[in-house]
Amino acid sequence: MRAFRQGNLDRFCSVYSVLNSMQLLGVHLPHNKAQAMYDYIIDQLNFYNSFFDTAENGADYKRLEQIMSFAKEYVKTVFNAEITYHRPFYNTKLSFEALLDYMKRQQSEGKSVIVRIRSNEFDHYSVFYGVSNERMRLFDSDGLPSIKLNQISHIKNVAKHQLLIRQMYVLELCK
Repeated sequence: MRAFRQGNLDRFCSVYSVLNSMQLLGVHLPHNKAQAMYDYIIDQLNFYNSFFDTAENGADYKRLEQIMSFAKEYVKTVFNAEITYHRPFYNTKLSFEALLDYMKRQQSEGKSVIVRIRSNEFDHYSVFYGVSNERMRLFDSDGLPSIKLNQISHIKNVAKHQLLIRQMYVLELCK
Protein backbone atom coordinates (compact mmCIF):
# COMPACT_ATOMS: atom_id res chain seq x y z
CA MET A 1 0.00 0.00 0.00
CA ARG A 2 1.33 3.42 -0.93
CA ALA A 3 0.32 6.83 0.36
CA PHE A 4 -1.72 9.03 -1.95
CA ARG A 5 0.46 11.96 -3.08
CA GLN A 6 -0.49 15.60 -3.20
CA GLY A 7 0.69 18.06 -5.84
CA ASN A 8 3.91 19.98 -5.35
CA LEU A 9 2.25 23.36 -4.87
CA ASP A 10 -1.13 22.60 -3.36
CA ARG A 11 -1.92 22.98 0.31
CA PHE A 12 -4.23 20.00 0.62
CA CYS A 13 -2.09 17.85 2.92
CA SER A 14 -5.08 17.91 5.31
CA VAL A 15 -7.26 16.18 2.71
CA TYR A 16 -4.54 13.70 1.83
CA SER A 17 -3.82 12.90 5.47
CA VAL A 18 -7.48 11.93 5.87
CA LEU A 19 -7.42 9.83 2.68
CA ASN A 20 -4.21 8.12 3.78
CA SER A 21 -5.70 7.50 7.23
CA MET A 22 -8.64 5.77 5.55
CA GLN A 23 -6.22 3.38 3.86
CA LEU A 24 -4.48 2.57 7.13
CA LEU A 25 -7.86 2.00 8.78
CA GLY A 26 -8.66 -0.62 6.15
CA VAL A 27 -11.08 1.34 3.98
CA HIS A 28 -10.54 -0.16 0.52
CA LEU A 29 -9.65 2.81 -1.69
CA PRO A 30 -8.53 1.82 -5.16
CA HIS A 31 -7.73 4.83 -7.33
CA ASN A 32 -11.28 5.39 -8.59
CA LYS A 33 -12.80 5.29 -5.07
CA ALA A 34 -10.04 7.47 -3.67
CA GLN A 35 -10.64 9.96 -6.47
CA ALA A 36 -14.38 9.93 -5.78
CA MET A 37 -13.80 10.51 -2.06
CA TYR A 38 -11.30 13.30 -2.79
CA ASP A 39 -13.79 14.91 -5.20
CA TYR A 40 -16.55 14.70 -2.58
CA ILE A 41 -14.39 16.40 0.05
CA ILE A 42 -13.31 19.14 -2.38
CA ASP A 43 -16.95 19.66 -3.48
CA GLN A 44 -18.00 19.99 0.17
CA LEU A 45 -15.21 22.47 0.87
CA ASN A 46 -16.41 24.47 -2.11
CA PHE A 47 -20.08 24.22 -1.06
CA TYR A 48 -19.26 25.57 2.42
CA ASN A 49 -17.04 28.35 0.99
CA SER A 50 -13.90 26.80 2.44
CA PHE A 51 -12.12 25.70 -0.72
CA PHE A 52 -10.22 28.88 -1.58
CA ASP A 53 -9.16 29.51 2.01
CA THR A 54 -7.79 25.96 2.21
CA ALA A 55 -6.10 26.27 -1.20
CA GLU A 56 -4.44 29.56 -0.25
CA ASN A 57 -3.66 29.00 3.43
CA GLY A 58 -3.82 25.29 4.16
CA ALA A 59 -5.87 23.98 7.06
CA ASP A 60 -6.01 24.70 10.74
CA TYR A 61 -7.53 22.21 13.17
CA LYS A 62 -11.07 23.50 12.54
CA ARG A 63 -10.71 22.96 8.79
CA LEU A 64 -9.21 19.50 9.37
CA GLU A 65 -12.22 18.63 11.53
CA GLN A 66 -14.48 19.85 8.74
CA ILE A 67 -12.61 17.64 6.24
CA MET A 68 -12.84 14.64 8.59
CA SER A 69 -16.59 15.21 8.95
CA PHE A 70 -16.94 15.13 5.15
CA ALA A 71 -14.90 11.91 5.04
CA LYS A 72 -17.08 10.46 7.79
CA GLU A 73 -20.23 11.24 5.77
CA TYR A 74 -18.70 9.71 2.64
CA VAL A 75 -17.54 6.51 4.36
CA LYS A 76 -20.95 6.07 5.98
CA THR A 77 -22.80 6.54 2.67
CA VAL A 78 -20.48 4.64 0.32
CA PHE A 79 -18.97 1.95 2.58
CA ASN A 80 -21.69 1.65 5.22
CA ALA A 81 -19.06 2.10 7.92
CA GLU A 82 -18.52 4.57 10.73
CA ILE A 83 -15.42 6.67 11.26
CA THR A 84 -14.82 8.31 14.64
CA TYR A 85 -12.15 10.82 15.47
CA HIS A 86 -11.02 12.79 18.47
CA ARG A 87 -8.26 15.06 19.71
CA PRO A 88 -6.70 13.25 22.67
CA PHE A 89 -4.34 15.92 23.98
CA TYR A 90 -5.98 19.31 23.94
CA ASN A 91 -4.75 20.41 27.37
CA THR A 92 -2.43 17.63 28.45
CA LYS A 93 1.22 17.79 29.40
CA LEU A 94 3.35 14.71 28.78
CA SER A 95 6.81 13.74 27.67
CA PHE A 96 7.66 13.16 24.03
CA GLU A 97 8.37 9.50 24.84
CA ALA A 98 4.89 9.13 26.36
CA LEU A 99 3.43 10.78 23.26
CA LEU A 100 5.26 8.35 20.97
CA ASP A 101 4.12 5.41 23.12
CA TYR A 102 0.53 6.65 22.87
CA MET A 103 0.72 6.92 19.06
CA LYS A 104 2.30 3.46 18.77
CA ARG A 105 -0.44 2.00 20.98
CA GLN A 106 -3.17 3.60 18.85
CA GLN A 107 -1.56 2.20 15.72
CA SER A 108 -1.28 -1.29 17.26
CA GLU A 109 -5.01 -1.13 18.06
CA GLY A 110 -5.80 -0.53 14.37
CA LYS A 111 -6.37 3.20 14.69
CA SER A 112 -4.79 5.97 12.65
CA VAL A 113 -3.10 9.10 14.01
CA ILE A 114 -3.02 12.33 12.00
CA VAL A 115 -0.23 14.63 13.09
CA ARG A 116 0.62 18.23 12.27
CA ILE A 117 4.33 18.94 11.99
CA ARG A 118 5.76 22.43 11.75
CA SER A 119 9.26 23.74 11.09
CA ASN A 120 10.86 26.78 9.47
CA GLU A 121 10.50 24.98 6.13
CA PHE A 122 6.95 23.62 6.27
CA ASP A 123 3.66 23.25 8.11
CA HIS A 124 2.23 19.87 7.22
CA TYR A 125 -0.38 17.26 8.14
CA SER A 126 0.70 13.65 7.83
CA VAL A 127 -0.09 10.22 9.26
CA PHE A 128 1.98 8.55 11.96
CA TYR A 129 3.33 5.20 10.71
CA GLY A 130 5.49 3.99 13.56
CA VAL A 131 8.94 4.39 15.06
CA SER A 132 12.05 2.56 13.87
CA ASN A 133 15.77 3.20 13.79
CA GLU A 134 15.42 6.36 15.90
CA ARG A 135 12.99 7.85 13.37
CA MET A 136 9.29 8.67 13.45
CA ARG A 137 7.91 7.11 10.28
CA LEU A 138 5.14 8.80 8.31
CA PHE A 139 2.59 7.61 5.75
CA ASP A 140 2.92 10.87 3.92
CA SER A 141 1.35 12.63 0.96
CA ASP A 142 4.43 14.73 0.24
CA GLY A 143 7.07 12.02 0.22
CA LEU A 144 8.37 12.70 3.75
CA PRO A 145 9.13 9.14 4.91
CA SER A 146 10.38 9.93 8.41
CA ILE A 147 11.86 12.44 10.81
CA LYS A 148 14.79 11.73 13.13
CA LEU A 149 13.56 11.56 16.72
CA ASN A 150 16.31 13.93 17.82
CA GLN A 151 14.95 16.53 15.37
CA ILE A 152 11.34 16.62 16.58
CA SER A 153 9.62 17.61 19.80
CA HIS A 154 6.14 18.56 20.91
CA ILE A 155 7.61 21.65 22.61
CA LYS A 156 8.07 24.75 20.46
CA ASN A 157 11.62 25.78 19.52
CA VAL A 158 13.26 22.78 21.19
CA ALA A 159 14.01 20.89 17.96
CA LYS A 160 14.04 21.49 14.22
CA HIS A 161 10.45 20.20 13.92
CA GLN A 162 7.51 20.60 16.25
CA LEU A 163 4.72 18.06 16.51
CA LEU A 164 1.63 20.11 17.39
CA ILE A 165 0.12 17.99 20.14
CA ARG A 166 -3.17 19.90 20.26
CA GLN A 167 -3.73 19.20 16.57
CA MET A 168 -3.23 15.45 16.70
CA TYR A 169 -6.25 13.31 15.86
CA VAL A 170 -6.95 9.64 16.38
CA LEU A 171 -9.26 8.05 13.82
CA GLU A 172 -11.00 4.71 14.14
CA LEU A 173 -13.10 2.61 11.78
CA CYS A 174 -16.14 1.09 13.48
CA LYS A 175 -17.74 -1.58 11.31
